Amino acid sequence: MKKIHFLGIGGSGASGAAAIAQAQGFEVSGCDLEPDNEFTLHIGCVKFKGHSPEHLSGHYGSESSNKVDLLIVTPAIFSLDANNPELLAAKKLNIPVLTWQEFMGEYLHKDKFLIAVCGTHGKSTVTAMSAKLLGDANLDPTVELGAIVPSWGKNFRVGKSKFFITEADEYNDNFQFYKPDITIITNIEMDHPEYFKDIEDVKKSFRNFLAQTKKIIIANLEDPNVADIIKDVMKDSPVTVIDYSKHILNLNLKVPGDFNKLNASAVFQLGLSLSLDPQTISQSLSSYAGLGRRFEFIGEFRGAQIYSDFGHHPTEIRKTMEAAREKFKEKRIVLLYEPHMFTRTKALFDDFVKVFQDLPIDQTFIIDIYPSREKDIGLTSSKELVDAIGKATVSYLGPKDEVEGFLKVAIRGGDVVFFMGAGDVDKIGRRVIED
Repeated sequence: MKKIHFLGIGGSGASGAAAIAQAQGFEVSGCDLEPDNEFTLHIGCVKFKGHSPEHLSGHYGSESSNKVDLLIVTPAIFSLDANNPELLAAKKLNIPVLTWQEFMGEYLHKDKFLIAVCGTHGKSTVTAMSAKLLGDANLDPTVELGAIVPSWGKNFRVGKSKFFITEADEYNDNFQFYKPDITIITNIEMDHPEYFKDIEDVKKSFRNFLAQTKKIIIANLEDPNVADIIKDVMKDSPVTVIDYSKHILNLNLKVPGDFNKLNASAVFQLGLSLSLDPQTISQSLSSYAGLGRRFEFIGEFRGAQIYSDFGHHPTEIRKTMEAAREKFKEKRIVLLYEPHMFTRTKALFDDFVKVFQDLPIDQTFIIDIYPSREKDIGLTSSKELVDAIGKATVSYLGPKDEVEGFLKVAIRGGDVVFFMGAGDVDKIGRRVIED
């Protein structure tokens, strides 16, 4: 049995990998600046607050013979915190360091039938839909994804079968360590400009990943970027390609939006590829109820319905708000948006402007940019974005810690209010409904 320590165990992906590793027999510990959060609630391992070389000397003591065998990290650590005391200690103690994606590919996927879901948008939803389908079909999959599945209350599932479903993230080429039997690819757009220099760079990353698929690629060939790279992959690989965009389901789904019909259509083709009964597939998809922070209803405030959504790319904002207008035809829809990262806001600035100018909603408030792993070096700002949008119904609200009081005045009974972004904006929404 290997002793492993997760540096950054509180992350939405690393936490799931840690839990699955523990279930597979690894002795797990972890640390983070805030180690106890919604993602680590269900991991019954030793969790340390903060970082210390002592975490590597053994989970329960300081004997050198009791030191950990592997240090598992989040990829961002190498650029953001290269002198982290645990990284330096691992080097000194000759402890191998792997990213959690590398660890999953090398250890957790071993001897599994791997189903990977990739794409700029929709990964978590398609992963969750696929997990529900295989669960409903009694295939008992193990699952790792970057969002909370409400029916599980967590972002992972431990199964006993050979099936393993994973969300495969392109950032940092994180998915390069996965060798799927089946890959689902939803779409490709420019994103993560702090890592990819342009759309061709993004496509190259996806092309290299898809080339590692062993059996079947289930692809949205309606997306021109996907269609473009699939041609290259098929030249060099005997893999079977299924175009799910040609078979759009006409199911009555519980989740709104045409994009979810497309997501469900991908999962339907996955079910057929696994020889599942079409009726079983349809019933499973029809009863899929959604995912944490994906058009998630979180409560009410003075008669207003409050939703949380993870969208932080212009396409995601547009499609989610179009789905909201379709669902709430006569309601006043209010959006509080927190841009995510300075590089993304700058690189996609014109796209953000156009999307916010054309949203089919009544009022938009934009708060300061959530920096995530970046520092503010003056690239752009939310104020600059709002000025460029130049629309009376789009307002700049400033720092997030100043908005709650304003919102409580601005929200009216009967409103539908979305708290949207990949940062802390979800917490503001939850605090509003608590009050």
